[in-house]
Amino acid sequence: MRGLSGAVTALILVVASVVIALIVVGFAFNLFGSFGSAGAVSPVGPAYLYSSPPNSNVKPNGQPYVLLNVTINNRGPNVSITSATISGQTVSPSNIQVYIVSNGKLSTTSVTYIPAGQNQLIIVFNGISPSTIGSGPVNIQLVLANGQTVYITASVVGPLTTSTSQTL
Repeated sequence: MRGLSGAVTALILVVASVVIALIVVGFAFNLFGSFGSAGAVSPVGPAYLYSSPPNSNVKPNGQPYVLLNVTINNRGPNVSITSATISGQTVSPSNIQVYIVSNGKLSTTSVTYIPAGQNQLIIVFNGISPSTIGSGPVNIQLVLANGQTVYITASVVGPLTTSTSQTL
């Protein structure tokens, strides 16, 4: 039985080293896209928390509420929010509505999930009194059905008025 010659062995080692180097560079510069982060959900850019006007007749289920205006990048499939925490107050999924903003217009119906892709969202948290959130910044945690927790720090903008609703 004959062994490999020194030149063939050296060539195999060089090729293996080049392949390993390319893989390391690919991961370092995220050239493989979402291969290592499938299903990862993260906020993009600033987030703003609006409180409901104290004299507003628009109160979901007759409860006070706050609105989170945030852009979320979901590199996986649609994923449900199983709970949220705002300034230490827990919100159940039945008190969370998600609205998608497309071309500057708010969708007319809410969904119960964070959609795939990068989307500007308005998330309504029912049962949170604006007086309990403080003046900001406010820490918000979204616990998702895929087991991930998304951490968002939002600036408190104040009551939602006709002029601010145009910016949503």
